[in-house]
Amino acid sequence: MIVMDKKEMFHVHTYRCGHAKPVSDEAYVIRALQMGAKKITFTDHAPFPGNFFANRMRYDELDEYVASIRALQEQYQDKIEVRCGLEIEYFPSFRTYYEELIASERFDILLLGQHLFECKPGVYNFDVSLSDQENAMGLFNAQIEGLKTEYFGALAHPDRCLQKIPDWTPELDRATKELVAVARQHGSIPLEKNLASMRSENMYRESFWKIVGEDYPVLVGCDAHAPEDLKIWEEL
Repeated sequence: MIVMDKKEMFHVHTYRCGHAKPVSDEAYVIRALQMGAKKITFTDHAPFPGNFFANRMRYDELDEYVASIRALQEQYQDKIEVRCGLEIEYFPSFRTYYEELIASERFDILLLGQHLFECKPGVYNFDVSLSDQENAMGLFNAQIEGLKTEYFGALAHPDRCLQKIPDWTPELDRATKELVAVARQHGSIPLEKNLASMRSENMYRESFWKIVGEDYPVLVGCDAHAPEDLKIWEEL
């Protein structure tokens, strides 16, 4: 079940994350309009107070990011709906921060995107030596715990964290069933089929999506890091 409007370009990044093309936010809106989209949702990688993590905007850029997207929302209101969101990991130590982001009412969506996980308070998976299996399951379990909080409006690329596990196993069957059950229990939180993952080896797992089933709410995201990446949207 696709819950998004097929005219929406969902999951779009900006130059602030440090690994996207250095172009203006408006360039994405212009490309989206050229391609006939009716909605574009920015979900750049969220900063954290203290700037502890790489590959994301700095905390002091957050206000400017929001102002830029809201200005585009106003400028293009008669042509396309522009939404402002964040892609963000779930770390238990930052629960107060998520609550502050939600309470600010500045964001249309917090998109859970689990690239890192917290092993224990203040210790993250990059701080310790873990096997590929341990790392993958740590990320997977962090997604499950994040969904339980109901802070997040959708879960980005839920299968990508399994990319270094070559073979599907009964353990992954059980974990996927648990994730879907938790997502369903907490409001049927949509899961994202990530178009960029589909183009990368082992990042998109058909076995995962077979367990999710066709009746579960699914979003389709571009995961664009350059305006030309939006071309992938034509595959919808």
